[in-house]
Amino acid sequence: MNLFTTSDDIALNYRTSGEGNAIVMIHTAFDNLTVFDTIEEKFNQDNQVILIDLRGHGYSDKPHQIDFKEYAEDVKELLDYLYVTQASLIGHELGGSVACAFAAMYPEMADSVTLVNPTLLDDMSPEERLYRKYAKQIRNWDKEEQQKFLDKHLYYSKRKAKKFLKHVDDTNGIATQAELDAVKASFNDNHIMSYLSEMDIPTLIIAGQHGERTTIVEAKEVGDFIGEVQFVTFTASGLYPFVEEKDKFVDNVLKFIKENEKELTF
Repeated sequence: MNLFTTSDDIALNYRTSGEGNAIVMIHTAFDNLTVFDTIEEKFNQDNQVILIDLRGHGYSDKPHQIDFKEYAEDVKELLDYLYVTQASLIGHELGGSVACAFAAMYPEMADSVTLVNPTLLDDMSPEERLYRKYAKQIRNWDKEEQQKFLDKHLYYSKRKAKKFLKHVDDTNGIATQAELDAVKASFNDNHIMSYLSEMDIPTLIIAGQHGERTTIVEAKEVGDFIGEVQFVTFTASGLYPFVEEKDKFVDNVLKFIKENEKELTF
């Protein structure tokens, strides 16, 4: 575990591997950097991969108040600490919102952005939205039965997804309710629309066809607000395209990143 302390004294857990142009991977709300374990080795063969537990997540410090833009500021400070001046960003779901904020706030540092199942939500999490959709049917069920039902609306291959999730660290259990509430509040007030309108860098959007936390229609709406984007539908994926169709994901994203890498500036 590597820890970096931000200018406001928040300790962030991060991991870096490989050499070359930098690729930053940003997880969604209530996940952590270990969701990218299965693809890290595919990207670090010719690049430097930087993974981060956002504040409030994983093994990073968990303050009781988080402003959404602090996530992007944390990425900036970590890159400065690592002497990285330019990077390609990959953001999953609400991690994509963080990547968009970074690209809007620090455009000179962003070569490209890949958004995986992006969302326009700024008043609830995708997880909460999915639950609300089926709440009338499942709200009186026990937690295990609820999750089994919701899993059917999350993945193309439940077997593959569940196998993957066994290797993802469960760090929400070490957080207090106040700390979890702070994360929820931060993403419920993210002003994503203002960041999308300011983005002017190459953007790839990947949308899993079978997930219901976000939808292809919503992903296309994100692209419409950005402008000119590349859009790829993953027909055998849901919540985690980089797991359910890993080879296709790696091929598409590496090609896109390579095409849009800028010459390093010093």
